[in-house]
Amino acid sequence: MIDDKSLVTRFQAELHDVALGVKLEPVVCGWVRKAGLSLWVRRDDLIDPAQSGNKFYKLFYNLKAARLAGASELVSYGGPWSNHLYALAAAARECGIPARGIVRGEQPLSLSLMLNDVQSLGMQLQFVSRSDYRHYTHGGTNVQGVDNSIYSIPEGGANLLGAAGMMAVGWALRQQIDGDFQTCIACGTGTSLAGVATGLGAGQRVLGFSVLKGAGSLGVQIHDSVMSLEGILPDSTKGAPAAGWALISGFHGGGYGRAPGVGLYQFWQDFEQETGMLLDPVYTLKLFWGIYCLAQQGYWPRGTRLVAIHTGGLQGRRGFVCPEGPLTNS
Repeated sequence: MIDDKSLVTRFQAELHDVALGVKLEPVVCGWVRKAGLSLWVRRDDLIDPAQSGNKFYKLFYNLKAARLAGASELVSYGGPWSNHLYALAAAARECGIPARGIVRGEQPLSLSLMLNDVQSLGMQLQFVSRSDYRHYTHGGTNVQGVDNSIYSIPEGGANLLGAAGMMAVGWALRQQIDGDFQTCIACGTGTSLAGVATGLGAGQRVLGFSVLKGAGSLGVQIHDSVMSLEGILPDSTKGAPAAGWALISGFHGGGYGRAPGVGLYQFWQDFEQETGMLLDPVYTLKLFWGIYCLAQQGYWPRGTRLVAIHTGGLQGRRGFVCPEGPLTNS
């Protein structure tokens, strides 16, 4: 079985080609101009309709590993509105490997729109109680088959190969932009932040906007991920330390997956109307809300160049009912 470093070395160029093709779009907003900032968005949400944003990168090496291992089934985990399961279902169908999604909570009378889509893509759904789900996601239950032919991917693609996939985004930004800039990304498990920081390398800075109400030991997890990633870097990139990074809290909007309050919802409406860019309410909305609030406070010196990474997940908009009714992803 191929080791992680050899896997990344073998397929890195293929992923770099994809990452380098993602466009940067300027954000033209009154509050950006007023703060004297330059704000660009890296549109990773446009990579693929189903495997959008960081989901694509976090699955890339995992899928390569599964194929090389001759996996008979892909297994992963998520809730009723999991963008990760949606992306995996589409990827599994594309590569011809059966997939099973272990879903948190008892089976409802009717599936969410997301799980309907996941099922239509061919993924088998297995509903488990919340306590059993914790056993699965914290390593208490073994889902491997007798012949170890089941390839298990953690919830959200949060493993070393998932973080390694996101290194390509940092690498691509180095090629696309000259000089100093700061990168901003929404942060849940920290997998994407660790990958981007490692890919960017020294001299740059990444700000992770936590979408969690209680970040807890997230900073330690990110540090450990960065250290682990440096151990599997291809020899050609050895010796280039990760970019500086920091966690920004206080912009979670009430907690993970919570419906936005009045102020946040108004910002959401205004931003989409002014820019024409759709945001998902769990991650990218919190990211741009955080950037907006910090810009209002003068957090960055005038003339600072910022790049925000759009991590996709627009399918999840349908799970939020706002004052004007359910959202769509169009």
